Parts: sequence; C-alpha cells; structure tokens
Amino acid sequence: MTTIGPSLTITGEVSSQEDITIHGRVKGQIRMDNGALVVAPTAKVDANVQGTSVTIHGMVGGDVTAGRIELTPTADVTGTLTTNAVVVQEGATFHGVLDMDKAKAKAKPAAKAS
Repeated sequence: MTTIGPSLTITGEVSSQEDITIHGRVKGQIRMDNGALVVAPTAKVDANVQGTSVTIHGMVGGDVTAGRIELTPTADVTGTLTTNAVVVQEGATFHGVLDMDKAKAKAKPAAKAS
C-alpha cells in the first residue's frame, strides 16, 4: 500500500499496481491497473482516474472510470463516473454524469504511447 501524504502535491501521471491512499493533492491522471484507490477526506484530486475500485472521501474533479465507485458522506465529486457499480452515501455531493456502460467500466486503461 502506498500513501500520498497530506503535504504532498503530485503533478503528472500516477500509475500503480497496488493500493493507494491519497491524503494530499494530485493533478493530472491516475491509472490503477490493480489495487484500490482511496481518496481521503483531506485529499484534493484534479485528475482523470482509471481503476478497479475507487472510494472517495475527499474532493475529486475529473472523470472516474472503475468497476466499483463509492462516494462517502464527505465526498465532493465533479465529473463523469463510469462504472458497473456505484454507491452514493447520504451526504455525498456529486455534480456530473453517471455512465453505467459495462463495456467502458471493464476496459483496461490504454497503454501509454512511447
């Protein structure tokens, strides 16, 4: 498991094969080929996210594509959610579009061009 601390800001692309918890700020793109992504209550993510399981407690601005997405009561999300399964708990804030296209949600992230 990898933790991005509250004082850390990452700009660019984050790719991972393991679980990540973000407490800080990420701007750019997050690609999770395996593992779960947790956006902690203190986190601010301005990125498009692709993964298998994404749990959001903090702020996310960008499109999220995953097999399962959960928005907890402290979540504040703006963007398109593409998923097979979504949980939106009471108190979560969501501004955007929900796309439950199974083919899109299961698609693996495209390989990065060299």
